[in-house]
Amino acid sequence: MADRLAGKIAVITGAASGIGKASAFLFAAEAATVIVADLDVARGNRVCDSLRDLGHTADFVEVDVRDTTSVEHMADTILRNHKRIDIFFHNAMNCRLVNEQDRRVTELPEPVWSEIVDLVLGGTYRCCKAIGRVMISQSSGSIILTATTDALIGTAGYDAYTAAKGGVVSLTRSLAAGFARDGIRVNTICPGFVATEPQLEWMKKDGAAEMMRSLHLLPISKPENIALFALYLASEESSVVTGGIFPIDSGYMAFKANLDVSGMLSGGIKQ
Repeated sequence: MADRLAGKIAVITGAASGIGKASAFLFAAEAATVIVADLDVARGNRVCDSLRDLGHTADFVEVDVRDTTSVEHMADTILRNHKRIDIFFHNAMNCRLVNEQDRRVTELPEPVWSEIVDLVLGGTYRCCKAIGRVMISQSSGSIILTATTDALIGTAGYDAYTAAKGGVVSLTRSLAAGFARDGIRVNTICPGFVATEPQLEWMKKDGAAEMMRSLHLLPISKPENIALFALYLASEESSVVTGGIFPIDSGYMAFKANLDVSGMLSGGIKQ
């Protein structure tokens, strides 16, 4: 099935790398106009240039999801240039911050807690507020958020991250209920461990790759695997799907283990 997003304006935060970047290429291949939104200007523009070289329509917008003014400027700029926003896929994340600084609450510095919660949950709030207002004005839209399997099951040592992503899961349901009357769908993808750039670097640590393989029934997900499910949620094929929380995790949640991942190795967050 080709051109599943023909005529759609798709905004993807965190699109300079990882899941966001993979989704930008997939959405563009399905005929969407893709807005690459990221804090990394150089990498974001390179993604845009690559999309254009392939004959796709793409723009770059700088955004810092921790800053309300920046998020509102992103929404205003896209609306001014493209007149509407049909799809919003929120991926902005700092894996290294979580991998290197998150802890069990008894060892977790309060500034780290605040920084992670503000980036993950606060950033989701700011983006959904600004983008949601645009979608309400046009009475349509699909919002796709990114949480994690760690928001659905216990994972030792990532207490700020799991709390923040757990908030995203709960917010998904309340947003879906609140936005439905305005023709807006809201769903969340919960990836397991995904082989994004910072995670591939982390997997070079002694024993990391073997440990991650032992925790999954299927091969470790690539960003493109997550992007394929995001495409379904962005398209009209999911027109009756809202409030959904969808683990895409290579079977990570299908069996149990008594394991402190952060205690065994430094880092290894799931997104």
